[in-house]
Amino acid sequence: MSAYRTLVAGLLGGAVGTLAMGQYWTRVAPKLEGDSGGQDSQKPDQHSISLVGQQHEPGESSTAALGRVAYEKTEGHPPGKQTRAALSEAVHWSMGAGSGALYGALAGRGNPLKGAAFGVGLWALIDEGLVPLLGLQDGPAGSPARGHANRLGAHLAYGLGLGLTVWALAGVLPGDD
Repeated sequence: MSAYRTLVAGLLGGAVGTLAMGQYWTRVAPKLEGDSGGQDSQKPDQHSISLVGQQHEPGESSTAALGRVAYEKTEGHPPGKQTRAALSEAVHWSMGAGSGALYGALAGRGNPLKGAAFGVGLWALIDEGLVPLLGLQDGPAGSPARGHANRLGAHLAYGLGLGLTVWALAGVLPGDD
């Protein structure tokens, strides 16, 4: 497949992976989370590793925090509740599709195991590293082991959905003439 086709396959795979991640959060995570949410969502992060200070509000997801902060920087005021939700979804889907396009460009035809490994890499590098460093979620010690495991599971679901889609599309997309 050409670089363009692998990029498109990755973009589509990223969308499927994002759907898979959403299903993980809806169907699997609540069963694993139990009643031990761990952190007190009303207090500032006591375990911050952020280089720029806490950017997320108590109980706010990292995608919601990034959308809110970007909105506040451009508009000069906080977004309303519906806008916050839309911004969070936009950040989530953009990250999923963009990461998928990167995977397609790097992995070419790909396979489900490469996709799963890519998802684990995103979890380690972005979710466990960059996001807390930017203050968009609590530092690693601010979340119980179940929280880390759930985020890993969500990224595995993403990577498998991504890898399977890119692999399947490689078999059906027309080749270069």
